[in-house]
Amino acid sequence: MRNSIPWPHRADHRPLAIAHRGASAHAPENTLAAFRLAAELGADMWEIDVQLTADAVAVISHDAGLARMFGAEGEIADLAFAELRARAPALPSLAEVIDLAAALDQALYVELKADGSGPVASRLLSEKGFRRAGLGSFKVDEVARLAAAGCPYPLAVLVPLGADPFALSERSGADIIHLCWERGGERPQDLVTDDLLAEARRRKLGVVLWHEERKTVLDDLIRLPVLGICSNTPELVADAGRPM
Repeated sequence: MRNSIPWPHRADHRPLAIAHRGASAHAPENTLAAFRLAAELGADMWEIDVQLTADAVAVISHDAGLARMFGAEGEIADLAFAELRARAPALPSLAEVIDLAAALDQALYVELKADGSGPVASRLLSEKGFRRAGLGSFKVDEVARLAAAGCPYPLAVLVPLGADPFALSERSGADIIHLCWERGGERPQDLVTDDLLAEARRRKLGVVLWHEERKTVLDDLIRLPVLGICSNTPELVADAGRPM
């Protein structure tokens, strides 16, 4: 890794159980309730999605708009935080999520959805003294700008199915390749080959894996030398590889 803050690790060296948008199979995604429940279910880390309001407040939402999750009108980027809070009271700010993670001893995996959200998120994490975090994005340029600016946090580039993870890591300057290959058939674990893992080691890249909810797949993934596995059901990652 080429950063000053290390990726969080478990004492037993198992991959981290990363709650994808919180325990999103059991509670509304990207809400404080979903994050609290994830911690109760054995998660080590929460994957959160960051958008920016019109007044540059970092908030947590996968979608750019409010319709699907909150049944409200408007785009987050067009609303000041006060108006956003009035329309969608359950949509948390990044500051609130950092405080909750610190209180519950959880790490944060910050996916950058909005252009320009990287510096805002990194600065807020630093200001709050929160070190157990990493930042990542499908937006290669967003990751590259953070890398060029010397972001101290681990940086991940999210890799769609069919894309070359190593080409994206070179373009972005990322420390981690996050393989978003959950749609890679009934056995996506077979895509994570020995050759791929060996090449990642050679390049000193960490590997994070897609959100997965199938126990048979998780039982294989948990044995791989990866940093973490995302899941809408973090309890399944926490229990993966153990007898039922």
